[in-house]
Amino acid sequence: MKKPMPYDFLLDYLPAGVIVKPAIGMFYIYFDKKIVLIFRKTGKNPQHNGIWISTKREDHASLKAEIPAITDFVLDEAFDMAWLLLSDSHDNFESAAIQLCELVSRKDKRVGKVTPTSAAMFGH
Repeated sequence: MKKPMPYDFLLDYLPAGVIVKPAIGMFYIYFDKKIVLIFRKTGKNPQHNGIWISTKREDHASLKAEIPAITDFVLDEAFDMAWLLLSDSHDNFESAAIQLCELVSRKDKRVGKVTPTSAAMFGH
């Protein structure tokens, strides 16, 4: 049986036209030809559970200033992580997640990256 999508209440705050692709323990959220968010909830490495935010390094500071619940990833590997994390263990997870979805709805330039996969999904 497929696991239900975590944080599915957030779909109400995401724009019409998002595409959700399930992966192992994760749900990739695509919008406007971009990968924008990943919803993750698994038993393995629960410190990485929550919402992964697709962004660029130069936008980290402004996103974290706007939504203080957002943090950097702490990964053991020497891995360049341009993504940010909104941990589901944060006290303000729900309100911060809703704010994040509103940024996606407004097509905020700081959220989302075009990848070959995401671009192909939406056609030309």
